[in-house]
Amino acid sequence: MSAATWVLWIAGLVAFVLVAVAMPWAIRGWRALGRSDREISLRKVHQGEIARVGGFVMMVGIGAVAFRGLVGTSELSLVHEWLSRNPLSGALLGALLCGLVGLYDDLVGARARVKLALQLFAAGVAVFAVGLRWPAMAELLGPLAALEPVITLGFLVASVNAINLSDGLDGLAGGNTAIGFGVVLAATLLHPQPDLALGWVSAAALGGVLGFLVHNRHPARVFMGDAGSYFLGFLLPALLLQIAPVPERVAIIDVSLPLLVLALPLLDMGLSIARRAARGQPIFAPDSDHIHHRLLARGFTHGRGVVVLWLTTGMFAGLALLNVIGVGGWWTLTGAGAGLLVVAGLLGYHELLRHLPAFTGDRLVLRDRRRAVVELLADFDRLSEETRRKGHVFQDTEDPALARWVGIAPSLLPILSRIGVPGFELRRGTATAVKCGDDSQAWGFLSLPLPQGAELRLALVARLPELQPEQLVLLERVVGLLADQSPSRR
Repeated sequence: MSAATWVLWIAGLVAFVLVAVAMPWAIRGWRALGRSDREISLRKVHQGEIARVGGFVMMVGIGAVAFRGLVGTSELSLVHEWLSRNPLSGALLGALLCGLVGLYDDLVGARARVKLALQLFAAGVAVFAVGLRWPAMAELLGPLAALEPVITLGFLVASVNAINLSDGLDGLAGGNTAIGFGVVLAATLLHPQPDLALGWVSAAALGGVLGFLVHNRHPARVFMGDAGSYFLGFLLPALLLQIAPVPERVAIIDVSLPLLVLALPLLDMGLSIARRAARGQPIFAPDSDHIHHRLLARGFTHGRGVVVLWLTTGMFAGLALLNVIGVGGWWTLTGAGAGLLVVAGLLGYHELLRHLPAFTGDRLVLRDRRRAVVELLADFDRLSEETRRKGHVFQDTEDPALARWVGIAPSLLPILSRIGVPGFELRRGTATAVKCGDDSQAWGFLSLPLPQGAELRLALVARLPELQPEQLVLLERVVGLLADQSPSRR
């Protein structure tokens, strides 16, 4: 290894130390500001209030190391003019803009459509203004190469949201992105004429993510939040687009490199869109049916589930590296496609289009089932809007929360009855504040915490493991409505 490439390890080491050492201070600062994870959600797989400051620390640490290496008159700066109009500047600027969008959402909150629009803006700046390109895609398209910038923009935004959706278990998204940055760094070091600037940024990103994982491993002390998932979700694919295979390869093999590294998150996102469309949910609606949720439902522990998904990502990343060094080609792509089908099959996603029993036990075809879900979601939206309009009435009472629950309960009961919940109670301590419906035929009760020390007890007519994904989605809306939270925007 030459002295020039040896210096790349400094970037990784410095970024690792900066992020790992700064994280405890950032956690204390986050809590001092009164920020905490108070989400009331059926999808949460952690306990306690965890600071979501990890992404901000990674942005600062990785950005500082990248900036220090690429400016001035160092050997690295000779191969890259900072903020010049080139792909690497586009990758860094787009990642920073996306990270700031995520940070705003962590601190203030933003609607899903607003976040998507800002992601498109960030990707547009990187692609059309600064020069981030996907050369292999342009070569593959041939006469249609003019479409390459649009496809690149779409791929970057899709990757941002894929990484964000995969951030569901301690260490999962961080480990997957670390593997991806490792692929970029390895490809750089293996090339006869390494791109030192690309290697420096990928090494800094790898070190920063590993420093974050010191505190994010299970049980996590900190989360990356949307700031981290958006920042890493843009930076990783943007760097992957710039990998140059060691031997010259056909365009389809070059195009496959970023797709292979991001195969698992992209698969999860694609399945999320498909099942939400099939069930009548909005595409941006949250659910508890991601790949990591299915692993937990099959008995995997938190830590073991993360390791399994890391190994799966590592397998696809290994296939990408084989293509980088010239081993394989079509057989690696065929193997990757077969692997994705096997993963989806083992997790039961092939059953998405089966005629499953409806909430009441009747069997409905997919069309009728979808219509029922759409109607129930519309009922929730109407009830939410009606409750919002009456907000000032509840605030004028001695106990606004209780007044709100009493006002909602009569309209909520018919909706809950349609999804297999014939009765429910709202409790404070040992006292029952509100009770509606008949729970005499209930199989059991699902207890969920609400703000101000309250508890929601739902009477279930089916066993908890038998609850269908649609029911969990709708119950999620119930919890958010009673907790006076807007539906989750993830």
